[in-house]
Amino acid sequence: MPAAETAKMGRKERERLPHERNGPAMVVYVWQYGLRLAHWGLFVSMIVLGYTGYYIHNPFIPGRTDIPFLMGWFRLVHEYAAVVFTALCLLRFWLFFRGNYWAGWRQIVPLKPSQFREMTEIMMFYAFLRPRSIPRVGHNAAAAASYIAVYGMAFLEIVTGLVLYNWQFHSAVLNPLVGWIPLVVNIQYIRLIHFLMTFAFIAYGIVHVHLCLINAKLEKCGLMDSIFTGYKVIPVEEINKEDREAIERLQEGRTP
Repeated sequence: MPAAETAKMGRKERERLPHERNGPAMVVYVWQYGLRLAHWGLFVSMIVLGYTGYYIHNPFIPGRTDIPFLMGWFRLVHEYAAVVFTALCLLRFWLFFRGNYWAGWRQIVPLKPSQFREMTEIMMFYAFLRPRSIPRVGHNAAAAASYIAVYGMAFLEIVTGLVLYNWQFHSAVLNPLVGWIPLVVNIQYIRLIHFLMTFAFIAYGIVHVHLCLINAKLEKCGLMDSIFTGYKVIPVEEINKEDREAIERLQEGRTP
């Protein structure tokens, strides 16, 4: 359809044409370096943790004389990857309060009725009951809510991992913090929860990539590129009031 004819349409009519973009656009630095570091670092560390953790649970490599203490090496790599994972989770937690506007906790935790309405509309889009998503500079409400579940899973994984580590080594530092947990929950249940969380992360990763690809294809704002570069290209008419104010503060050199 020619751009001139599309421009004559009302907003509701244009929503039926998700591939069409008219008018000026703005390049916005959305995902700052610390957040991208946490994102990709967590991704890599989870792969290492999943692979080594599954081997610890079910050794699938036969014992070899040329690699002595194979299980010990897997446990060592698993524990180092766990330290990296925990450190990156702490970095992401710090960014909730010290990061830019789109990394802040207010973008994750739904506080307004409008966020719950948006969440419903986004889920309708994912269910193919709505022709296009609701454009956002940062996370949409549904994606933000899903991160609450992810960070909750990460917290559970870290705590159960520390309990299992302390159960074996009886750390003077960890024992006051998590040593009481096996007295409340059987250690075998803790081990099972720690193991099953691996598959929960795998399931989330599959859904996460799938939905990102859908949004990237329909919105065409550089969503997939942005997690590498930090920048998104947003049509000016699709920037809401809060995002516009955050962009202005960013341009003035103030923290959004």
